[in-house]
Amino acid sequence: MTVRTSDDGGSSWTDGVLLHAGPSAYSCLIELADGDVGCLYERGASHPYESIRFKRVPMKDRASTPTRSPRSARSAGPGDE
Repeated sequence: MTVRTSDDGGSSWTDGVLLHAGPSAYSCLIELADGDVGCLYERGASHPYESIRFKRVPMKDRASTPTRSPRSARSAGPGDE
């Protein structure tokens, strides 16, 4: 599970912040009061429904991350969604 952002309406995307490298499922994002993002998501070691986690994603980290085009973002491998 990876959280990516775009500042140009989806023309390019950051490489993102990896939340979980293994199987993951449903997620929900929310902007927190300090401007960071919170993500509640399902994850596991063998299958995606083993646990539910919440992770804060600092948005200050996002500005220094290189961007990529939507085509390269779509070619990401399994588990890097």
